[in-house]
Amino acid sequence: MKPRPIIRRLKLYRVKIPLRQLYVSSMYVMKCVFRTVIELETDDGCTGLGETGGTQEVFQLTAQMARRFLRRDPLERLPLQQSFAASVFENRNGRNGWSAYGGLELALWDWAGHHFSLPACALIGEPKREWIDVVCPVPAVVLDLPVDRSALPSLFRQHERIAAVVEYCLQQKRQFGFTCFKYKSAGIDSEWDLRVMRALRRSLKKETLLRWDPNAAYPIAQATTLCGWMEDLGLEFYEDPTDDISGMAALRARVRTPVATNMCVVQLDQLASAIRHRPADILLADVYMWGGIENYLTMAASAEAYGFEVAIHSLFETGIGTAANLHLAAALRQIRRANDSGFHILESDVVQEGPLCVENGRMRVPDGPGWGVALNVSALAQLSVEQLEVT
Repeated sequence: MKPRPIIRRLKLYRVKIPLRQLYVSSMYVMKCVFRTVIELETDDGCTGLGETGGTQEVFQLTAQMARRFLRRDPLERLPLQQSFAASVFENRNGRNGWSAYGGLELALWDWAGHHFSLPACALIGEPKREWIDVVCPVPAVVLDLPVDRSALPSLFRQHERIAAVVEYCLQQKRQFGFTCFKYKSAGIDSEWDLRVMRALRRSLKKETLLRWDPNAAYPIAQATTLCGWMEDLGLEFYEDPTDDISGMAALRARVRTPVATNMCVVQLDQLASAIRHRPADILLADVYMWGGIENYLTMAASAEAYGFEVAIHSLFETGIGTAANLHLAAALRQIRRANDSGFHILESDVVQEGPLCVENGRMRVPDGPGWGVALNVSALAQLSVEQLEVT
């Protein structure tokens, strides 16, 4: 019998990718995004691509974990996960630890797709869709140049700036055909938020889905009041209007519009409390924070059993992470809402052009083995700010 391949090398690239639009939210004012790109290779020459967050800490954690992957069987994902954390307690690095492992695990799935000559969605589940609806993220305010966060409150008192936010959405709708938008509130001025959401609803009409996301920036009383004022807008959902499971549960009990979270339920040990207290209707789950595909599948099955919806959270992933999210949405019956995606806002990418583009507010699941994307070597070299090879 021919021996199974073993992992002989991993290459990590920390990349800096400029954005077409200055991104303003309650957490960021940024014109670029950092990501960690992972290339895994086995001794038979087969490769797999993964991706995760690009902070310095996540990059270093990914490098540390990558050393544990050497000379291991890439198909034995559970032992590899247990080498990182056999229990939740053993993960000493919190969300960043799961994000680092999740990126490496994505490379294992892509490798398996190439090894078996199958698309990743066929390995994950039973693919039902070729096209996936995607969401257009909307900045809290449209700016040409970055500003210090201390300058934002005065900008939100200038209500004439709301017209630029509306025009941005209309332009994105004309260019890409989006049917779903997520407004990234800065969580600073509730009057601004109410005015901008009303303006968006008037301009985008009822058939366009709208999400509102202040990243838990509002205290519970203010968030509950603001959500009450927006109940007549017919929003798709409120995403993390306030903080923690108890706060979200209290708010959810007082509104009719569905509530989603990507902040207070983000790992498996938080599911029991979520089931008990019901802080959200929708678990807007990020494959990195949940620690990869295997954990995501466990979460999705548990969520379905206990009456939660599941949807995919994302922000500014490269083509690798974007493709992974498309395959995940295609494979899981629990996912019915549009995927978060900021892919169209990236000025550059690390994968070859062709498989990924937004058409009529949707993206096609890439064909081919694994994630169905390949590295653009020259672009990767230009975008890299740090590289590391683990052998």
